[in-house]
Amino acid sequence: MSQPLLSLPNNVLEMMQQMMPVALFHRLNAQCTAISFLNTGISNVNIKLSCDDGDKVLRVNQPHSTWCDRALEVECWQAAMAANIAPALIWVSDDKKVYLSEFIDQPDIDWSIFSAMHSNASIQQETNKPVLAVDAVPLLSALLSKLSALPVPRTSITVSVQWQQYVHQLDSLSTTQTEPQWHHAWQQLLRLNGFVQHWLSQLEACVLLPVFCHRDLTPHNLLLGGSVSHQLLSIDYEYAVASHPLFDLASVIASHQLSTTQVSQLIDNVIIQYCQISSLTDVAAAKAALPAAINCFWLFSAMWALLMAAKEPHKSTQYLQYFTKYFTLITC
Repeated sequence: MSQPLLSLPNNVLEMMQQMMPVALFHRLNAQCTAISFLNTGISNVNIKLSCDDGDKVLRVNQPHSTWCDRALEVECWQAAMAANIAPALIWVSDDKKVYLSEFIDQPDIDWSIFSAMHSNASIQQETNKPVLAVDAVPLLSALLSKLSALPVPRTSITVSVQWQQYVHQLDSLSTTQTEPQWHHAWQQLLRLNGFVQHWLSQLEACVLLPVFCHRDLTPHNLLLGGSVSHQLLSIDYEYAVASHPLFDLASVIASHQLSTTQVSQLIDNVIIQYCQISSLTDVAAAKAALPAAINCFWLFSAMWALLMAAKEPHKSTQYLQYFTKYFTLITC
């Protein structure tokens, strides 16, 4: 009798055998009919387990991803799962190295097709043509509303503090970096300081209360689910904290290929919701601060890439390419 689980990489199979409850492992071994790698990400590897009792995803966190608070990630995932906007989390190992979750099939539409080819440039395009017949606005509006209504995570970080933390880390690492391209990138970031202070001031002046913030709502982290009526589910809660609510809206607008009309509708829907949550009436001020939030989204993405280039020198070329991509999307 074929046992597909036995074809998993040895280190993955060993972790499952050592950490997974015996009954669960035996059930998986009996029900699993095939395995396939979904992706090998920067911080985790995801493997699809095709099972008679429902397909599942085995996620193995990369050992170098110590920057991530895995306990907080699991808490945020469970909160989203309780609100029916995340796949079911079936099992988590005690050391948070391995997760087993529900697999959400995408028979109708893979939401990643909404990934913007030119990212936030789409907000400036004079077009009203949506990417597909599917109206993304109600689905995105509902997801953002449900996320912001989740219990506020125990860890909070403002956009100003996030900037300061990245600057401190990169400044400390700069003394040990020998690659000229890395130092050139670091100088590019430092020259933005005046603009950054303006963006941060705009966001701080827009006094919206911190809410549950996913902080990485790109199309690749969204799934279309729901058996009766479609709704969006979010995955990958590695960066989730309590933060400025405009950051999640900014990440959606920046990374999704939406028409000008769709962007306008999404902004109207979501910012009104955020202001209601915060008991504020100055919707115009919140809208005015949105471009600053979009710039901060790409700024932090670029800083993260430069930080990873320093911490993982064997992958520095890849991370520096990420830096260039993200940095060019910042508009000053």
